[in-house]
Amino acid sequence: MGFQPALAAIRPPVARVEPVVMSRFGITTTDPYRWMENPKDPDWLPYAKGQGAYARHVLDRIPGRGALEKRISGLSGGTEAVREIQRAGDNLFLTVRPAGASTIRLEVKGPDGNRRVLLDPNLMKGEDGVHISIDWWRASPDGAYVVYGSSPAGSEESVGRIIRVADGITLRETFQRALFGPALWLPDSSGFFLNRLSDKSVPGSPEYFMKSVCWLHKLGQDPKDDLNVATYGLNKVLDLTEVEVPIIFPSDDSKFALLLGVDGVRREVSIWSASLDGIVAGSPAWTKICAQNDKITGYALSGSTLYLISEKESPLGRVVAIDLEIPKLVNAKEVVPASKNPIEGIGVASDGLYIQIMDGGPQGLRRLSKNGELSDVKMPFEAGIYAIFGNVNRPGIDMVLGGWLQHRGIWNYSPDTDTFSDTGLSPTPNIDLTPFESKRYLAKAKDGTQIPYVVISAKNATKRGPAPCLADAYGAYQISNTPFLNLRWLAMMEQGGIFMFASVRGGGDYGRPWYEAGKKATKFNTWNDYIACCEDMIARGLTSPSKLTIKGTSAGGIAVGRAMTTRPDLFAGVICDVGSMNSSRTEVEQNGPGNFPEFGDPSVAEDYRNLVGMDTYLNVKDDIAYPAVMVITGATDPRVAPYHGAKLAARLQALPKQKKPVLMRVTFDEGHGIGSTREQIDSKSADEYAFTLWRAGVPGFQPRA
Repeated sequence: MGFQPALAAIRPPVARVEPVVMSRFGITTTDPYRWMENPKDPDWLPYAKGQGAYARHVLDRIPGRGALEKRISGLSGGTEAVREIQRAGDNLFLTVRPAGASTIRLEVKGPDGNRRVLLDPNLMKGEDGVHISIDWWRASPDGAYVVYGSSPAGSEESVGRIIRVADGITLRETFQRALFGPALWLPDSSGFFLNRLSDKSVPGSPEYFMKSVCWLHKLGQDPKDDLNVATYGLNKVLDLTEVEVPIIFPSDDSKFALLLGVDGVRREVSIWSASLDGIVAGSPAWTKICAQNDKITGYALSGSTLYLISEKESPLGRVVAIDLEIPKLVNAKEVVPASKNPIEGIGVASDGLYIQIMDGGPQGLRRLSKNGELSDVKMPFEAGIYAIFGNVNRPGIDMVLGGWLQHRGIWNYSPDTDTFSDTGLSPTPNIDLTPFESKRYLAKAKDGTQIPYVVISAKNATKRGPAPCLADAYGAYQISNTPFLNLRWLAMMEQGGIFMFASVRGGGDYGRPWYEAGKKATKFNTWNDYIACCEDMIARGLTSPSKLTIKGTSAGGIAVGRAMTTRPDLFAGVICDVGSMNSSRTEVEQNGPGNFPEFGDPSVAEDYRNLVGMDTYLNVKDDIAYPAVMVITGATDPRVAPYHGAKLAARLQALPKQKKPVLMRVTFDEGHGIGSTREQIDSKSADEYAFTLWRAGVPGFQPRA
């Protein structure tokens, strides 16, 4: 490779070039860095370490970065934060990130009102001293046990364990390969259903997530004696595909249970039903209710009634109900008609059905009472709904709500008073948000579609001219751009920077039609919408090409990468955060097949053409000079393999006209960001904001020559 570690701090390593020419469906591509797809290649680790050291050297030389990280740390860790809650028995369970702590811990609040810690990863370390994260958890209905999954270094490679709540003892049972939690308990709290990867699965292979198994575990039983309840090929009635993840969903008030077939990232699910007693006895009489092509995208079970969100004939969704005594989709009765607001989710409580709706970003709630009355619930503010916690045996619901400039909190809705109240479980930070504002704008896309975007800034931030801006877009999986607040933003806004969030197509801000307009053959709309929002900001004088950095995370890598290759003149900087940059090659990685429904199957001609079209790496041109780029990747990432960013960085660094810096920020104890510690997130945020202010020419963030 011609790279010596001692030189890492002054220049990046030059990647080995081994061109692979491939012709497929009449398309010929050349990949000079195909070898990076093999993490066992002897050159891979030295290359990644060298790139990481070089990026660290450059970023640490930005004068204002250190102060920025200190301010970010104060903002992110100054107040205790409660993330999730569950009411079970007489107990309230909470995941809490204490003030100043690195990660969340699991606590229980008993009927006496006192809280105690059940599990604290802040006091735990994995091999080589890496951090441990709680990936998922669920308390038993009687509140006597908690089953949880944890993993090291953000890998999401969960191992399941059980805690006895009374004394905090961890039981002897352990559950390897428990990546698809949480476990779902039997109504009598005697055991639970848990999906685990096949014991034949090979990490890193495209088959890794295939043929997973849903097991029934009874408390005190050796896991090797657990009952295989559902998997691919188990019997003829359960026509699960290799990719579908089988999950058994019981309900505390029902004699029935559901089997869900979750196909990778698809919102549509396959559903079977059977009596819970039959499942537990190992002799279920399954009845198939719907397949993927029936476009059922949500479900809720109470008693013998199964509620379903149907999008087959109503793209924005309607709710139908089925009597599981006669479990046929043709017998379904409409209980909530379609409206102008897309339906995003449903959940049940003892007083009725709650329906989560979307309105172009902000979210709302409707309620169907037990007597069939449908009403709109007045939200306490223009909010994003980040979690709903309901129970079929309790009235009302708890919700995690946040706004663009509203602190996130846990709110309770009471059907008796028809009002929301802040539970106070998550303390409000003592941070004044009145100096800041959020504004919503509309940009005109190439095809005339109006694309909404939101700008967050200090008031009057752009009065003296265009401001340094960090823009963001996602546009995949029908995930909406809902209001939320990240207190770390304040650190950059205090330096005169602003943030922009674009609701590009491929997301879910206006339901399925909006999503379908940015998927596969129409994926080009995603990055064109992003470009349109950026152009609109510039036209309004909010920012300028010399001050604008764009960012995309994960699947948002397609949006940011193709915006860069389409309009390199429009941006001062580009941040590709664990992004999908080489989409035409996802078939070789473990998370690839699960994403075929979203982006395309490269073995299908039309899909492959689309994948090449959205592939940033393949669309880099030799005769173009691109903006400054920072690629971010984590070595343990199970969702987007590190080769995506590594290939792009190598390609850009080798371009003859590329004079602006190209950095590959690598961490070796992080993955996709899920499970990262607070300090790791703070550090990454400081790098992103410092990079943005550096490229925007802000005094105080310019390294010495």
